Amino acid sequence: MTSVHIKPCHIGQSEAHNQRTKAYLDHINAEKLYIRKDLIPDNQSWTSEQQGDMTLQQYYDAIGRMVKEKTGRAMQTKERERVNKKTGKVTKIAGCTPLREGVVVCKPDTTMEQLKSFTDLCQQRFGITAIQIHLHRDEGHCTDPSDTSTWKPNYHAHIIWDWMNHDSGKSCKLDNEDISLIQDMAAESLEMERGASKLETGRQHLERNDYIVAKQKRELEDARKQAEELAREHEQKALDCEKLDRKIHEKQVKANRENGSAILSGLAHIAGKGRYAQLETENEKMKKQVAAIPQVVAQQVETLTITYKEEITKEQNRADFWLTKCNKQERIYKGLITELKNREENLKQELQQRDKIIATMKAGLTEFLRGFTVICQNAINAVIGFAHDTKLQHFTFPQATAINEYLSKESRDRRNGATILTLLTRPFLSLFEHQKGKAEIENVVDNFDWYKERQKQKQQEEVRNRPRFRR
Repeated sequence: MTSVHIKPCHIGQSEAHNQRTKAYLDHINAEKLYIRKDLIPDNQSWTSEQQGDMTLQQYYDAIGRMVKEKTGRAMQTKERERVNKKTGKVTKIAGCTPLREGVVVCKPDTTMEQLKSFTDLCQQRFGITAIQIHLHRDEGHCTDPSDTSTWKPNYHAHIIWDWMNHDSGKSCKLDNEDISLIQDMAAESLEMERGASKLETGRQHLERNDYIVAKQKRELEDARKQAEELAREHEQKALDCEKLDRKIHEKQVKANRENGSAILSGLAHIAGKGRYAQLETENEKMKKQVAAIPQVVAQQVETLTITYKEEITKEQNRADFWLTKCNKQERIYKGLITELKNREENLKQELQQRDKIIATMKAGLTEFLRGFTVICQNAINAVIGFAHDTKLQHFTFPQATAINEYLSKESRDRRNGATILTLLTRPFLSLFEHQKGKAEIENVVDNFDWYKERQKQKQQEEVRNRPRFRR
């Protein structure tokens, strides 16, 4: 049978487990051969072109930027509470889990192509996109830790899904019926039987450690029930022996009374004692078995307790290892964030200082320009007004006239005067505006007659369009 268990992807542990990193292999449960290193080459992995060379963390960060761009809000990854203002009812809203990991039970001959076919169906039906698939053939356990021939493999695959809609920036919404349909699709794609639905059985999926604890509890409960059953059997046999003794005694008394013969009484006694001796032997054997039950149960309980404690200790060590690693990574990220904030603050101060300098320079230039002649001021204002007006492509005739008057009366050399006028207007214009004004100033230098002709044509056009009245 096959099944698919989907949960939020723990990025750090997922990559280490699926890629079989050295740090991860150094912390596995080697005593039970949870992972056989000699079988690691039989594993297979696939990464989508959508992820490319990015790590899972980098891909996760890219999703966060996508969500911010599409929705205008940061991705909410933490659980939060919403309070109804009318009723006061508190509703918990789960955080967004953009990356999810599914564990699929497989057969020894399951292929990567079958798994890809399964993920393609999921994408077409639900919009979830597989970015990684890891087929593991090296995991399992030994029923007898000291005997490697008792190896029991656990064939399965890990699928990392992108659970986000990249068009809307929102996560895909799947209900229980959708997850049940995913189980059907997996069974069909992998050519396996489907496991019983938890909607029918009511059972919940257990993680590996929880499953071990539950199994140990079941074994303890079975041992207790077995001991109680043996005790009841012993009690019943003891009652049967006691009942048989009473019958033998009654028959002896009756035989002695009826026959009055000591010989017959003796024979009856011998016959009864023979049957009694057999029952007594069985009774003694049963007593020994019952007496040994508490010791056997105690040994089983002790063995299971030791195994349970060892498992818990190892899992705690592994958890501490990854917690330390995550804390170290978090400190690095916090340091980078602090450095970026300091840089941002320094840049803001520099920009503020620059803006103050520019404002001071503009004020000084404005005061400086007030000392110019009226002709020069008109030319400067004409260039600035033209450059700021996005609708104008050329100087108006009054603007061109103001420029030409400045070039003719205030400058001995028209081209040199144009250069000076261009420099005087630069502080008040952007780069694009400055280029626009400079081009028109040069056009006035070389071809002021064009503006005259243009104005003449405009006046003639106005005369032709003027309405005429008959007397």
